[in-house]
Amino acid sequence: MAAGKRKARNDRNHVVYKLICTSTGEEYFGITFARGRAFKKSMMTRWAAHVRNAIVYDKQTLLYSRIRSDGPESFRQEIVAIIRGKQAAHDMERSLIKTFKPALNMEGMGYRKA
Repeated sequence: MAAGKRKARNDRNHVVYKLICTSTGEEYFGITFARGRAFKKSMMTRWAAHVRNAIVYDKQTLLYSRIRSDGPESFRQEIVAIIRGKQAAHDMERSLIKTFKPALNMEGMGYRKA
C-alpha cells in the first residue's frame, strides 16, 4: 500500500430502500451505500440514477420500463433499513426479494418487461 493511502473500508453503512409505483402498486427493493449519515439523500441520489438510466440511457429492465411508462413522479421512495457492511446489505436485499417477490425486481424470473 502506498504511503498516505488508506485501506478502503468494507464495513460502511448501506441503505436498503423500496420504490413503490403509486399507479400500479408494484415494488422494487434496492441498496445503495450511505454517504455519511445522509441516508435519505443517498437513497434520492440512487433514485436519480435509476431515472437517468431509464430516460437518458434507455436501459431495458422492468423498473426502467415502468419509470418510462408511468413517469418518475409516480414513484414513492422509502428507506427500509440502514445496514452496516456490504454483504449484510446484499443479503437483506435478496431476502426481501425472495420473501415479497416485488414485481419490478423479477427480471429474468419469468416476468416480462411492461
